[in-house]
Amino acid sequence: MSSEDHWLLDTPIAHRGLTGHNRPANSLAAFEAAAAAGYACELDVQLTRSGELVVVHDYELTALTGAAIATAELTPTDRERLRLEGTDQQIPTLSQVLDLVAGRVPLLIELKRPTLNLNFDLVDEVLRLTADYPGRYAVESFDPLLVAALRIAVRKLPSQRRVPVGRICGLLRTAGPLTRVVGRSMVSNLVTRPDFLAYEVDGFPSGLTAWWRRRGVPVIAWPVASPEREMFARQYSDNIVFSGYRPSHGQHLAS
Repeated sequence: MSSEDHWLLDTPIAHRGLTGHNRPANSLAAFEAAAAAGYACELDVQLTRSGELVVVHDYELTALTGAAIATAELTPTDRERLRLEGTDQQIPTLSQVLDLVAGRVPLLIELKRPTLNLNFDLVDEVLRLTADYPGRYAVESFDPLLVAALRIAVRKLPSQRRVPVGRICGLLRTAGPLTRVVGRSMVSNLVTRPDFLAYEVDGFPSGLTAWWRRRGVPVIAWPVASPEREMFARQYSDNIVFSGYRPSHGQHLAS
């Protein structure tokens, strides 16, 4: 891994921003708090039918906003009207997050869509919008088809634009059957050759992640929710995506 990408190994990554009172996950307030504290930010991006890249995890917005709207059907008007978890925070766009963070800390951008398909507009839009971003960032997905499309797309970028591509995987006990099978399998990695893996901490120890680490592919543990879980993750991973506490900066997880 190049020196420019070394933040993926030694900068703790705040899961959907640094959440807290009036700072819901994937909100501008949470990303501002993380950037101010010097943590990298992990965020979820989806593409709506209106063409907006919105930063939200759920595919349906009832739990987050009280409105029974599918994220894919979210309009700009609805997005500006709705509030996250009873706070004053709106669902942000990726453009708003990029403008807010402005290169102060790296970004780990997860591309999400509700179904596996051969439409890769999400990939194209994310890379188009981040083309002039002044900071470091990486992209990742559970979806092996998106990972493959990202790998192809980033290879076409100018040489000075280094964008690491990662694959997210793990036990995924609460996911649907197809997502769970796809997420647990790493067979597609033999084709897509991700630059890093993001692996669910509850799945450690894992022979598969150990195999990839021995071949130089870093592993990032997620989500790590306490200092005790961080100590556990240190045994099997190179960095952490954390929530619910504040880890020390600049720590290298043990090999």
